[in-house]
Amino acid sequence: MSQENTAITFEILSRAIMNKMGVTREISDDISLRVLNYFGYDDEIIDNVLDQDDRRMFYFLQDVELLSTHWEEVVLPNGRMWRVFYWALNVPKILEYARPRRDESAVEIGLYDSLPEDVWSRQTV
Repeated sequence: MSQENTAITFEILSRAIMNKMGVTREISDDISLRVLNYFGYDDEIIDNVLDQDDRRMFYFLQDVELLSTHWEEVVLPNGRMWRVFYWALNVPKILEYARPRRDESAVEIGLYDSLPEDVWSRQTV
C-alpha cells in the first residue's frame, strides 16, 4: 500500500505530533483530535471551515511539516478572481514522524565492530 493511500488514524497522527513536537501524550491526543475533527476521512479541507484559534494551530503544524497548504483561483460570475485556500495532511511526513524513535542511548554496532580481532591481523605465508 502506498503512503498516499494510507489513512491517517488518530493514533498515527498523535504519535507523529508527540515525536515531532516533543509534547506529552495528552497534548498530542488533544491536537490530533482537533485536527481529525476537521479532516474526517479526507486528507484535504477548505480553509474557510477553521476558526481563528484552530487556524493558528494549523499554521504551527505546517511549520513542523505535518500539514501543508495550497490554493487555487476561481473566476466568479462577475469576472473577479477568487482564491480558495486548502489545508492537506502531509501523509509521508506524518508516517515518517509516527515511526518509533530509536533509543538515543543504544549503541549501534556496525559491521566492522562486530568482527573478531584476528580478522584484522595479517598472516604471512
